[in-house]
Amino acid sequence: MGKRALPYPAFINENHDDVSFGKTIPANPQYLTDLQQAKTILKEPKTTHSLVSIRTWQEYIGKTSGYDYIKPKGRIEGAKWGHAGSDSYHMQDFNNPDGTMKSGYLIAKQWAKWNIKPNQQVAFFCGTGWRASEAFFYAYVMGWKDISVFDGGWYQWSADKNNPIAEGVPK
Repeated sequence: MGKRALPYPAFINENHDDVSFGKTIPANPQYLTDLQQAKTILKEPKTTHSLVSIRTWQEYIGKTSGYDYIKPKGRIEGAKWGHAGSDSYHMQDFNNPDGTMKSGYLIAKQWAKWNIKPNQQVAFFCGTGWRASEAFFYAYVMGWKDISVFDGGWYQWSADKNNPIAEGVPK
């Protein structure tokens, strides 16, 4: 069987013109935390600043990285545990059985146990970004003001052996 021509011409989608979306990108840079800013948060008092791990307990204590392509295990030293779900693909700690968001009161209560409070500067991270973004969204709809996502998260942090890593249950 030979090659058959498609019934329509090939279309190559190339655009060499500048594209404007009408906004400076990112539109809300205050919602993004980079690696250096995450390190700065860790140097600030724990009562006013929180770098929050939105990863499973097993990821947080260093039993697993949560991803087959991220080899290092553990957590960012000084990060607080903000809960997540059963694995790196779920967020049951924040969702009702039907998948809707738990009440803000219950989420804030689980965060408060780890001294994560709405009057702090809070940056959420996970392994690659999606869980942190979901937790950020919940904090946003709960009215928290000084919040952001450290999008590089565990993936970026653990790639540099000079960054401090902790394992085990915090004392």
